[in-house]
Amino acid sequence: MRDRLCSYYTDSKEITTYMASMLDIKDNDIVLEPSAGSGLFIDELLTENKNIHIDALDIDKKAISILKEKYKNDSRVNIRETDTLFDSELDAFQDVALWLKNTDTLFDENLDLFEKTGGHYSKIIGNPPYGAWQDYEKRDLLKKKYPGQYVKETYSLFLLRCISVLKVGGKLSFIIPDTFMFLNLHQKLRNFLLSKTKISEILIFPSNFFPGVNFGYSNLSIITLERSNELSSLKNEISVYKGFKNPEEFSLIHNKQAELPNYIEKYTLNQRDIFNSAGQRFILTEKSESFIFNSSKTVGDVADVVTGFYSGDNTRFIRVKDKSVKGSKNYEIVNPNKIIISDSIYGIETSDEAYIPYIKSSSKTKYIKENDEWFVRWDKNTVEYYNSNKKSRFQNSSFYFKKGIGLPMVKSSRINAFVMENRVFDQSIVGIFPKDESKFLYLLGFMNSETANKIIHLINPTANNSSNYIKQIPYKEPDKKTYEKICNLVSVALKSAKNNEIEKNLAIQKELDFIFNMIYAA
Repeated sequence: MRDRLCSYYTDSKEITTYMASMLDIKDNDIVLEPSAGSGLFIDELLTENKNIHIDALDIDKKAISILKEKYKNDSRVNIRETDTLFDSELDAFQDVALWLKNTDTLFDENLDLFEKTGGHYSKIIGNPPYGAWQDYEKRDLLKKKYPGQYVKETYSLFLLRCISVLKVGGKLSFIIPDTFMFLNLHQKLRNFLLSKTKISEILIFPSNFFPGVNFGYSNLSIITLERSNELSSLKNEISVYKGFKNPEEFSLIHNKQAELPNYIEKYTLNQRDIFNSAGQRFILTEKSESFIFNSSKTVGDVADVVTGFYSGDNTRFIRVKDKSVKGSKNYEIVNPNKIIISDSIYGIETSDEAYIPYIKSSSKTKYIKENDEWFVRWDKNTVEYYNSNKKSRFQNSSFYFKKGIGLPMVKSSRINAFVMENRVFDQSIVGIFPKDESKFLYLLGFMNSETANKIIHLINPTANNSSNYIKQIPYKEPDKKTYEKICNLVSVALKSAKNNEIEKNLAIQKELDFIFNMIYAA
């Protein structure tokens, strides 16, 4: 259940029971519920152990009113209406010792007074808000209080905030989106978690376990961790489970008498390995597949990887070949008489409108882009407008019209990489431009391989390719003979693609997939 503040109230008994059990509640535990909602976690905790103290916080006046009435006769539960991210009482509990200062995050220096508190809570549990929009004034305050962190996403701030008031050896269990595991925006958060906590377990499950709620996230997770020092953190092994079909299956994980269904996948990750890896991502792959990341080089080392142009007003400046083109509904059809082939980044010398071919969409086939379907206005006056208009992005212009490899920004199950040449490319396209031209065919073949496709989806399981993710793909080269063979095969694949020789192209691709798999397995 969701409220107006983007708090998602947990109404699953299976979930609350699992999370409470992971905390191993003891007599005299001091517990924090930082987003108390309707009190379901509180009820579960009191069932686990009646001899505890719970601080329950929430920013929602209505929720607080209900909670106060519900627990008015229970001295074990302290209810406070407050903004957890700014709460002054939590400020007094947090430890601002060296372990926090080294993260370049979280709290200001005025809190040094409380340096020796060593945390306050022995256990923390909750389902903090995520995806909540912050007004700009509050966002500025969050930036000051949590310097260096991605403040547009509240769940990460709740996680950092709560760990800071957790005692060393204390445990935390949170429901949060799984995006903390791989998005670039959350690398600082990952660095913090990996070096300052021992993550015992992560459960990944579909967001539809909360019926009728549109989260904006495909998967959620339950993360359970223990606050620790860096030495013990990096020795830790993390158990990750995914593939659940219903919350009832959570109870099977620690039941020695139960057998997990074969569709539930388990991964064991070493915190030190993640900490030392590029991007510090939680990459879920079988140990037998870990070979694909055994490379000292990345695609970003051998190629410039960039995104393209944005006009600032596409309906005004972009035209389409005809209305059969996918996504053309809001665009005018180009006047063929105004199409000019040009490779000038300064624009075409004409007093009239002029348009050039424009790469704005993905390719239906590998290696080549079909006929030009999109066109962008490119007369000199308009290009000057692009350069001066604040909404336009005349970014990476040195790569316009150059020979490169194009990938769609929006990911599909199967990626088609294609040649870009003498064209401007849109911001929805990732352009790969080899620093050494002799590597062009090899990179084109690799980006179209099953191996590259697998790596891309492991690095970032979301629908977004992004240049920053493509840069981090491991890059390997074989011996000279194999390298030349690949280049020759790609050259033939290009010709067969142009001639629409589908069967021939499929056979070549099958051979290339086999070769690249062997290269990355070595």
